[in-house]
Amino acid sequence: MFGLLPLLALAQPEDPSPPLDTIPVQPLTAAAEPAPRSAPPAAMETLVVTAGRRVSRLEDTPVSVSITSDEALRETNITDTESLSDRLPNAQVAVTPTNTFFFVRGLGTGSVRSAEQSVGFFVDNVFLGRPQGALFDFLDVEQVELLRGPQGALLGKNTVAGAINIQTAPVTFVPEGYLDLLTGSDGQRRARGAYSTALSDTLAARVAYSQTDEDGVLFNTTQQRDDLGRPGRAGRLKLRWEPRADLTFDVSLQAARLRQTGDGFELSQASDALLSLYRRFDPETRADVTDGRTHTDHAPSGAHIEGEDVALGGEWTTAVGRWRLLINAAQQDTLADFDLDVSPVPLLNFPSQEAYRQRSTELRFDGDRAWGTYSVGVYLFRADLDLQVDIRAFEGGVDALLGPLAGGVLGPALGELLDDRLATLLGNGNLQSLGFGQSRHHLIQRQETASLFGSVQWALTDRLDLRVDGRLSRETRRANQSIVFSGVTGPLLGTLVGEEEYALQARRSEFDVSPTISLLYRLRDNLRGYVTVAQGFKSGGFNNLAAVADRAEFGDEQSRTYEAGLRLQTDNNLRGALKLFRTDFENLQVAALDGTEFFVGNAARAHTQGVELEARWITPIGLALSADLGYLDARYDRYENAPATADANADSQDLSGRVLQRAPRWSGSLQADARVTLPWLGLPVGLGLVAEGASHQFLNIDLDPIDAQPGYVRYNAFVGIADRSERFSLRLIGRNLTDKVVRREAADVAIVGAHSVGLFPPRSLAAEIGYRF
Repeated sequence: MFGLLPLLALAQPEDPSPPLDTIPVQPLTAAAEPAPRSAPPAAMETLVVTAGRRVSRLEDTPVSVSITSDEALRETNITDTESLSDRLPNAQVAVTPTNTFFFVRGLGTGSVRSAEQSVGFFVDNVFLGRPQGALFDFLDVEQVELLRGPQGALLGKNTVAGAINIQTAPVTFVPEGYLDLLTGSDGQRRARGAYSTALSDTLAARVAYSQTDEDGVLFNTTQQRDDLGRPGRAGRLKLRWEPRADLTFDVSLQAARLRQTGDGFELSQASDALLSLYRRFDPETRADVTDGRTHTDHAPSGAHIEGEDVALGGEWTTAVGRWRLLINAAQQDTLADFDLDVSPVPLLNFPSQEAYRQRSTELRFDGDRAWGTYSVGVYLFRADLDLQVDIRAFEGGVDALLGPLAGGVLGPALGELLDDRLATLLGNGNLQSLGFGQSRHHLIQRQETASLFGSVQWALTDRLDLRVDGRLSRETRRANQSIVFSGVTGPLLGTLVGEEEYALQARRSEFDVSPTISLLYRLRDNLRGYVTVAQGFKSGGFNNLAAVADRAEFGDEQSRTYEAGLRLQTDNNLRGALKLFRTDFENLQVAALDGTEFFVGNAARAHTQGVELEARWITPIGLALSADLGYLDARYDRYENAPATADANADSQDLSGRVLQRAPRWSGSLQADARVTLPWLGLPVGLGLVAEGASHQFLNIDLDPIDAQPGYVRYNAFVGIADRSERFSLRLIGRNLTDKVVRREAADVAIVGAHSVGLFPPRSLAAEIGYRF
């Protein structure tokens, strides 16, 4: 996970609530006392939102927001964005080195490595164009914010479905820090810590480091090794310089490394004949996703990701307002190599290498007036992508395929086991003459964005505020894209997967206006309501894996969202929110692997509508009850040329009126936790139980029931104890206690007519000791 600099934001207009500078939020310039870890909560904490470029109370934010604190992340060992998503209603996230899915309210782009997601990924309010950064463990995080609905007016950069903002811990001038050590199931070991202190009267620093090692949760019977471990490490240095009271500068430097062993995919369905063939190469092969085993032949399978970034920030407060500047430079390099046929047969593999570089600059001015507040600014962004992906056949030579097979030449027997296209390639009786071949997809892309944005909030009356946000953006993409066949069987492989050689040079230029209008009304001091109308936009782009030149480009998408909500915040023991929404989409971007081609296109029209409920009640006996629930109705209004299922005798199907992928009707979590003090020892103890899950959902755009995820509920629990000073602590954590099998993704296996899945981790137990200083 990249780490960038948080910026302070402007104060809110006159309000009966206490001003923001009196809210007990951990400040940037002074140390915050360590939050009580196990003591009975005396009052409900105040939540603030930072993702809107301004620090605002949750109750003053006119969009649907879920905030997860650092303590909530630690309680059940939530270490990344993916493991957090099931806790949140109407949010589905699955992250692998090559397939990243951010879906909010049923809306998301899917696996397109050459384009951004529909849900923007931010760290300290800085947009990061490679969502694979979400794979990195949370490092020294203060809170994670999920914003639902279009956020283009505030955040820009393709946030048509929502945004995820990871807010890292601030620099403090008074010394404070922590050190945590964890050990757990499947060889998991983790050490993480941070320390912040003043270096002089005007300069302070914060350093954070995390290192994780694990064996993996799958056993590869073909390779006789553990797979799907993700060891990694990350470090961050942040500096804050305050030469005078009205001027501050921030610097942040971070580097992160992550390595995944193996593919992480398992066979979920295959015919008896196909399994019989597979067992000639690995006798233990089964299509049973409950056995924790995988069967892939490609020994180098796995991935390695490296990310670095630097951010420079400045803030200057004048008599007329506040100037803020943030400059960012980030890069990410990914090497991956997966077994494309997901089997022990040495047939197809899928190596790739990606180099991504981005630069961004934002200059902003915030002003206060008697009638309200306003902001204006400019944002510049540039990204360069060099992405090469190969589909390779017989990389180890045809003898590796023929060796385990009796008779040397299968001829028509192979045609009975595999589909017609593979038989065309291998059923001619002259297999020894065939050799290595590949289809190489190469994309060099430059993306440039320039935006002007503004925000105005008027206090129309003592109780009613009007807020208008807008952004004008122009985005240009230039692409140099090609497919080249090589090797003896390269052209035959291209025929097999429906590809043709081409070289394409193209340019896209798009202009967007993204407005948002909100009314905020204070019904009472502790009850507030809002109504928001927002226009969303996501630019089009290029599919680096397009089989033919005519399908390389896909168009932009637009949305309009209507949302209304109520938020209740009592003095000390009850907080709740109820939100209703509807979003209408034009030209919804969709992506899928249909078994032979990685398809990206546009559905004609779609809509999502539903309800989100969040509540937390601290009872008089110290027991806290929480609910985060979502109901969703997400459907295609018109989609007549959708990809057909793999076993259909057609190239397309009509999905008009059908549900969207990754759009469960119900989702969310329930939690009960308590903080008590042991009467005979005087030691604080915390314990809790969390139930999280979702109803039935389709995982692919073709809505194939074979690749769906049935409804499920998983249970997590924690218990912790601390010393009386609450500096030393011990926590025991259990995740997925009933060992529920839950799919993160599912797909048709290329060429052979089988199906594969990637699963969320099985049951795990861990113990963590910590020290706060």
